[in-house]
Amino acid sequence: MKKQVLLIFLISFLGIPMSHGINGISILASRTLLENELAQKSIDDCVILLKKACQCDVKINDRSQEILLFLPDIDTNLVASYSTFTNKSLPYPMIDYPVHEYTWTSERIEGHVHLTLETPSFLGISFGLYGLLQEHLWFSFYHTKESIIPDLTFWPLTEDFTWTARPRFGKKGFHLHSMHPLELTEPLLNPDCPNGIQQVKEYIDWLVRNQQNYFEFNLLEQEDLERWVNYISPAVEYAHKRGILVGLDLSLHMTQQKAFMLYKNFPATLVAEKKQITQNLETLFMAPWDVIAMEASTTEFTQGNAAKVQALQLYVTDLVKNKHHAHLAGRHHVVKKDKMLGKTSTETNTLTKEQESLDANRATFIHTVMFYGLVDQKAPVYGNENLLHLLDVLKKEQKTRETWYYPESAYWITFDNSVPMLLTPYLETRLDDILLMDSLDVEGHLTFSSGWEWGYWLIDWSIARWSWEHTFNDQVQKTRPTQFLTDLFQNQTIVKHFNTLHTLQQKYIKDQELIRYLVAQTVTDELPAPLVLQLHPSPERSYKWMRTKANKEDINMIHKNTIDPLLEFATLSEAIVNDLSLINYSLRPAQDKLLQELTQALAVTNLRAKHKAYTLSFLLGKRQERLEKGSTPLLQEYIENAQAARLEAQVLVNNQEKNYRYPLNYIARPIEGGGSTAYDFGYLYPVSNLHFWQREEEQIIQEKYGPLFMSIWDVPRILGIVD
Repeated sequence: MKKQVLLIFLISFLGIPMSHGINGISILASRTLLENELAQKSIDDCVILLKKACQCDVKINDRSQEILLFLPDIDTNLVASYSTFTNKSLPYPMIDYPVHEYTWTSERIEGHVHLTLETPSFLGISFGLYGLLQEHLWFSFYHTKESIIPDLTFWPLTEDFTWTARPRFGKKGFHLHSMHPLELTEPLLNPDCPNGIQQVKEYIDWLVRNQQNYFEFNLLEQEDLERWVNYISPAVEYAHKRGILVGLDLSLHMTQQKAFMLYKNFPATLVAEKKQITQNLETLFMAPWDVIAMEASTTEFTQGNAAKVQALQLYVTDLVKNKHHAHLAGRHHVVKKDKMLGKTSTETNTLTKEQESLDANRATFIHTVMFYGLVDQKAPVYGNENLLHLLDVLKKEQKTRETWYYPESAYWITFDNSVPMLLTPYLETRLDDILLMDSLDVEGHLTFSSGWEWGYWLIDWSIARWSWEHTFNDQVQKTRPTQFLTDLFQNQTIVKHFNTLHTLQQKYIKDQELIRYLVAQTVTDELPAPLVLQLHPSPERSYKWMRTKANKEDINMIHKNTIDPLLEFATLSEAIVNDLSLINYSLRPAQDKLLQELTQALAVTNLRAKHKAYTLSFLLGKRQERLEKGSTPLLQEYIENAQAARLEAQVLVNNQEKNYRYPLNYIARPIEGGGSTAYDFGYLYPVSNLHFWQREEEQIIQEKYGPLFMSIWDVPRILGIVD
């Protein structure tokens, strides 16, 4: 579709009368529509955006303007019946939301261009307007803090077309993982955060502009729960005014990472569990939550007493549904049941028909992690070979309850943006899974988002846009992993370079599994053998083993299968990154800034590959010295090359920090007072001094491979042992 539009746009500059200057635009809407708060807010916003773009008159209900956008009347008596629930014959209830598919039809009538919107709901009008701007008029709502406003000197659309936008999912949106110290963690959780609610509202506006309808975040421990609820309520109410459902992620009794618990045990309290649950929900529902997303386990690695959890889940479901008129959801984690730790009783009770009916009200979110998808043959995470078992779980759950897919756009801890690396395989995997979920008629798509800097806003923005299918003049538009870079840069050379870089990452980092070496080590990787937990991809043998037990054949194999491919990947990618960095593409300032940001992120990813190749070479060289009882040539050069790669990357980090969109003291430095999470620093603090790179150098120099060496993690606080 954008290729067609781009062709039309270019033709306009050649003088062919298919496109023409804009004399004025008018949105035509009934009084009923203008009095509807949801529609009115979006109409007003689009008027402002169009004025900025065209430098022309943009008015309401002025038929004298050349471009006329006709909005439909909505029958308020019928809106309630347009729900995903009533349009599906399912044996369980659904989280209700109006149908919001829309169609634009364009034609020229008596010297005016008429664009007529058809949709059954106020939500469809809101999404239809923003969809027109972003999908056809070159607006790019890529980040909460920034957008690209096009220069609409000419009307860039052909005069006759029909375009339909179909939501792939009834509910689609983002879970901000505020257990991590992200951009909006303090605004969401800290009532004393300056301008906090306004920052949350900005994100809600971003969701609406990208045609999303669900927002969720984690609630953590609160000293004064009622004060926090009063603080966050205006944001929840604002979301509703904009057509956004709001979910609150909390726990039944989760001990890790300061999760908010619906009940606590002795000695923290003497109050009975159900009484605590009732009181806490009573306080929480002083704000009008739509969904309570409840973690039922004490940790994501443990199951606990299944019968007790089952009984309390039913109790919470009853309260949430029948007393507070909201919905309960739960997660299905990546860890297989037979890999759970600390099992006590895995047997659940047989439910009565009444209990089964109640339990069917609990939706489930099927969670995957990192850049792995449901059909990847290799996904060495959380003790799994792959995640195919989760696809089976999803299909099974679909038969008994509302089921959403819940993947990640960033993982944070030692995997992607905390290293930092911009891992483009996220794009391909998320797109593949979205298309798969659409084909399976999955009701919801919820993205676990964990930080936007270092290019990760591109992942979220792409996911939001892929959640819609577009049909232009009866042709379904194809999707591609890097397609929205075309919108940003409107330069095929740039897009071609990014496509090549993505292909290289897909081949080397994901398919050849160099990611096992590029990630930094976590605490659980370096525990003594019986306690090791394989959470993210890691080498088949530990670095300590390489240093102390590898033989000559092992060393040769690691050089062949890991070090050589790392350097090959870095060399091939570096040439393309240099072109992106050095060539003048005659971009607008906003575009040039984004290109620099993405290019620097990819450059650091290449340097990370070099750094790992050099540190591995040094490590294996030290082992070879011991085996051969002599010195190894180039040993000092290896460590010096590693240090040089780190210092080169540090320069890029320093440059990137100047353009972070949120204050450094919240996202990239130690947080005064410790902040709201179990981490006392912002999520990009490890990036600020390339901590993990330095640590790896010191580990191989000092031969210290334990989890406490140069650790920045407060493990007792993260595990919930201490506050």
